[in-house]
Amino acid sequence: MKPDFESIRKAGSLRQLAGTRHCVLTNGGAGGVRAIDVNTGSGLIYTVLPDRGMDISLASYRGVNFAYLGPQEELSAAYCNNRENEWLRTFFGGLLTTCGPVNFGPACEDGGVSYGLHGRFNATPAANVCDVTDVAEGIIKITGSVSNFILFGEKIEVKRTISSRVGENSIKIVDTVINHGDTATPNMMLYHINFGYPLLDENAAIYVNSASSAGYDEYSQAHIGDIGSFGPPCSENREKNYLHTMNRSLTGLAGIRNDALGFGVEIAFDAAALPFLTQWKSERARDYVLALEPSNAPCKSLADLRRSGMLPMLEPGSTAVNEVEIAMTMI
Repeated sequence: MKPDFESIRKAGSLRQLAGTRHCVLTNGGAGGVRAIDVNTGSGLIYTVLPDRGMDISLASYRGVNFAYLGPQEELSAAYCNNRENEWLRTFFGGLLTTCGPVNFGPACEDGGVSYGLHGRFNATPAANVCDVTDVAEGIIKITGSVSNFILFGEKIEVKRTISSRVGENSIKIVDTVINHGDTATPNMMLYHINFGYPLLDENAAIYVNSASSAGYDEYSQAHIGDIGSFGPPCSENREKNYLHTMNRSLTGLAGIRNDALGFGVEIAFDAAALPFLTQWKSERARDYVLALEPSNAPCKSLADLRRSGMLPMLEPGSTAVNEVEIAMTMI
C-alpha cells in the first residue's frame, strides 16, 4: 500500500519507511557477493542475493529470525561445485534456495551426462538485475534472469521477479522459465524454503493441505506420525523426507506456526504448476532445519523421473510460469 501523505512529509528519506539497500558482502568466502536488503516497513526484512540465483538468505519478522542459515553462510558462487553431492558444501539455506532448472534431487547420470545434487540454479549469478522499487507508490520489486546455457545442450532462462507491498508482510516470487533451445529439455524446478530457530522449535506446528502424503523411504514412513511436529536436537535422529501430492484444482498451502512467538509463515503456490511438495526435516544439533519445497515433480533424480514417465519437459520456444508467495501469519 502507498504510504500516506503525512508519513511521506515526515521522512527525510523514504527508506525510513521502507525500501531496498544494495551492498556487497566482504567477510570470508562471501567476499564480493552482491546483496539487496529489503525492508517492507511492516516488520518483514529479507535479503536477496543476485550472485546466488536471486535467492533469499536472511529473513526476520519484527526482529525475530525465521529462516535457516547454514554454518558456511552466504559463500560466493565461485566456491560452488555441481559434481555429485558437493552442492551441500555451499548450501547456505536461507529462506529460499532454488533447485533446477534442468534437474534437482539426487545426483545421477542420464544419457551419458552427469547431474549433481539439486542443479546449478543457486550457484548461478543473475544477470540484468533491476530494482524498480517505488516506496511512494507502495511497490518493492526486483527483477533479474538466471541462465542455464551449454553449447550443444540445454538453453534455459529463468526470468525472476521478487516483490513485496510496502506495509505488508509477504514476498512474492514469480519465475518465467523459457526454453531458448531447439529441442525439448527437462524442466525441473523446486523451491527449497527453509525455516530455522527460533521460529522452528519444539513449539512449532507444521501443516500442508495435500491430498496425500507418504515417506520417501522406510525410515520416514515409519515416522510419518511426526509429520506435523518438530523435536529437539538429537544425534540419533536421521533425516525425514515426506512427499505431499497436492490437489491441482486448489491453491497449494503449507506453513509453520509457533504459538509461543505469536506468528507463523505460510507458503501459497499454484498447485497446477507445482503439484508436489517435499517436506524435509533435520533434527540434529546445528543441522536443525525444516524445508517445505513446492515443485513440479517429486524430489527424485532426473534419471528416476524419466524412467517412471514423470519427467517434466519444456518444448522449444515454450515457457512455464511458477508463482510462490511467502507470507507472515499472526496467531
